[in-house]
Amino acid sequence: MYYIVLVLHNLLRWVVLALAAVALARAYRGWLGGREWSQADRRAGLWFTIALDVQLVLGLGLLFLSPLVRAALPDLGAAMAGSEEIRFLVMEHVPVMIAALVVVHGTAAMARRANPAPAAHRRAALGYTLALIMILLAVPWWRPLLPF
Repeated sequence: MYYIVLVLHNLLRWVVLALAAVALARAYRGWLGGREWSQADRRAGLWFTIALDVQLVLGLGLLFLSPLVRAALPDLGAAMAGSEEIRFLVMEHVPVMIAALVVVHGTAAMARRANPAPAAHRRAALGYTLALIMILLAVPWWRPLLPF
């Protein structure tokens, strides 16, 4: 079960990044071009948010299924001092990714409520940019890019 969830989590990383790129492109194009906020703009942010939500659920599942984390739980302090991977995953990856998810949800809500349209695009562009930076900083890039 662990391996299946790991593969799904790893593959979904690319979906999240692609959907972030789409949402960002629509937000910046709308902001800089002075375009109206459209259903397509809202949907781009919605799909980015949904993908990140699913990624969080898979990631939390990995956290509880991981043999590495299970072995570390009896003495988490010693495990974190001895394993940079456990420290990164538990102390950096999880909290930063949850914070990025909060930023994406907040951004989508603020963009929906913004008026006039350029303000919605500006909020979306800035919020999604912040979330993407957080995501890129918290991805364990040393792991295989494809899980096969």
